[in-house]
Amino acid sequence: MTGEGHDAAPSAGWSSAGERGSPLALRFIVGCVRTIGPGPLVILLAPIALYFVAFATEARRASRSYLRRIRHVQGESGEPGLLAVYRHIYSFAAAILDRVALWSSAIDRFDIEIHGREHMQPAIEAHTGAFLIGAHIGSFDVLRVIARDADIPINVLMYSVHAERINQAFKELDPDSNVRIIDLDQTSVNTGLEIRRCIERGEFVAVLADRMRPSARNRVGYANFLGDQAAFPQGPFLLASLLRLPVVLTIALRRGPRRYDIYLEPISDGAPIGPKERPAAIQQQIELYASRLEHYCLEAPLQWFNFYDFWAKADNERG
Repeated sequence: MTGEGHDAAPSAGWSSAGERGSPLALRFIVGCVRTIGPGPLVILLAPIALYFVAFATEARRASRSYLRRIRHVQGESGEPGLLAVYRHIYSFAAAILDRVALWSSAIDRFDIEIHGREHMQPAIEAHTGAFLIGAHIGSFDVLRVIARDADIPINVLMYSVHAERINQAFKELDPDSNVRIIDLDQTSVNTGLEIRRCIERGEFVAVLADRMRPSARNRVGYANFLGDQAAFPQGPFLLASLLRLPVVLTIALRRGPRRYDIYLEPISDGAPIGPKERPAAIQQQIELYASRLEHYCLEAPLQWFNFYDFWAKADNERG
């Protein structure tokens, strides 16, 4: 692997898919959570998972491909069947319900343990800000616990065009949340200015780094992930480097109903990096990130929720 970035077209697997679910359905869910709480909605998880197994062809195919890679890395044989795919999608539905519960002022009913808090404590005490880099595994919304405990806002960078409805639902559930959304609009300078203002206030910036942003071109780095090369965006790591911010891997795994473990691990200490050394340093951070993401995927294989062909871009590059 080289330290140089590659220009690549985005993976269209997730960005071209429209947002599922109607505004009426989301308002119904929000209303139910407010009146009866999220608990009774558990009975809806099974039919929802069955629906997606039956009709979401691309998600079903991507789930089976991912689970096949998990089995291969674990030294297991056999093809993942529909039951394995169902369990994977059911796990995703359960995580979504937990998201709704977390945003409905029910956070105190969750049992959440934080591991590695010391990796974030210096930035909290010095009010210098930090970059929290996560993935589509478990629940990134558990960041609200960190924001509440530290009494420091967390600003989540998100390409929100395909999540406008559910983000609006979360705002309705908890308009006073200490977690804010910054839309990743690459055509606007406002995004960069807003990020800088957050850092100047000593706040945290958070982003998921296991999905390419939709755009005409992306700067990517390749790293081994679950037995094959995969493309990861350089942007989050490059931005943190330019801002001289420490990078902390942030993973929250679901251990049971309303039970989560948050894992914080250092990726970079934020020390200044010269322009010549930066490409190699960014590549090293991407490889470390991919390695730790693989570790957590193997620990909780049903909790990685990228339902598209994650390895397609690297396969196309090899041609």
